[in-house]
Amino acid sequence: MYKTTIFTTLLASPTLLQTALAAYSLADSYTASNWFDSFRFFDQKDPTNGFVQYKNLGSAAKSGLIAIDGSGDRAAVYMGVDHTTKDPAGRASVRISSKKSYNYGLFIFDIEHNPGSICGTWPAAWLLSDSGQWPVGGEIDIFEGANDDKNNKMTLHTTPGCSIQSTGFSGNVETANCDVNAEGQGKNMGCGIQHPMRDGQSFGRGMNQVGGGVYATMWTSQDIRIYHFPRALIPADISAGKPDPSKWGMPVAKFAGGCEIDEHFKNLNIIFNTAFCGDWAGQAWNSSSTCMKKAPTCQQYVQNNPEGFREAYWMIRSVKVYQQPEAKMMTLKGRGLGKWLQKQWDKFNHMIGGNPDEGTANEVHAWKRAVEERLEKRGLGDWFKNAWNNTVAWLNKHSPGRG
Repeated sequence: MYKTTIFTTLLASPTLLQTALAAYSLADSYTASNWFDSFRFFDQKDPTNGFVQYKNLGSAAKSGLIAIDGSGDRAAVYMGVDHTTKDPAGRASVRISSKKSYNYGLFIFDIEHNPGSICGTWPAAWLLSDSGQWPVGGEIDIFEGANDDKNNKMTLHTTPGCSIQSTGFSGNVETANCDVNAEGQGKNMGCGIQHPMRDGQSFGRGMNQVGGGVYATMWTSQDIRIYHFPRALIPADISAGKPDPSKWGMPVAKFAGGCEIDEHFKNLNIIFNTAFCGDWAGQAWNSSSTCMKKAPTCQQYVQNNPEGFREAYWMIRSVKVYQQPEAKMMTLKGRGLGKWLQKQWDKFNHMIGGNPDEGTANEVHAWKRAVEERLEKRGLGDWFKNAWNNTVAWLNKHSPGRG
């Protein structure tokens, strides 16, 4: 006899089901144990015209630009720059890009130390499309600044047809049109939001002084939101590996309004780099009275003062990427499963729209078994089981007595 089970709860509560499926599950975790195996090292000419030489993995390791600091749970990834030599060809540094690309997700960057607030530097942690010629496919700058900046700047770079509104977040809009060729804005500026924190804890030296913190970026089809938490204020759900953005309050940046996110952002890779001078730090050199006093130009200072860049390093505890089922489905399109998965998802939604009787429950059970078998053949059985078990666990928690 088929009695009240989790299926009855699922069928009787489609809104509850949608809430459960909206929960994020861990897709990828980048830590000291797998970091350098998970990223590619870029060693070509800097696209932003910086006074920098990006090194490949072997050269970076040999020259001490990269390392693992600490061990066990306290291990962190060190990525620095040359701070001992004067090189007229540019200061040695690293730029890495994740081997995996993403469509949608919750990206949590745990940064213990960053290279910001140093004259001549231009550090960034960002997402960039591998889809085509920049800015096709989009760019999301999560953490970025130049020279002696004290507050983080968050920016989108897109093709024409994307702009943002100025509500729903605590930051300050600097430019509202995300098109890199927008009239009335500087070339390549995109739409930018500056962090509202006035105590300097969002970037550079001020952020380092409080032990760093977390930047969390939530990318959905509706909008792109960025949250920042200093080390002492990181939410418990993030620390527990069960992030719940609905509890985090207002983001520091929210990119929404006149922009179809799915049209402008796809197949994004995670990137960390430290550049010098170039199109931003170089051009903005004379805007900083502190930096101007050090040398007539950015390049002269960077070339001749290696000791000034000892603190220009990243110390990353982890980067974790969480996704929802529909985001996972989108990411898996490349395996030829996208349309099939969408059909199954639509079929499931149709089934739960009916009356929650025993026959419908059995139908859902048969649907689950068929989908699971198909995905197991493609090496995706564990993912589906995990997504389903997360849903069941959530429903059991919120619907005690049904089991």
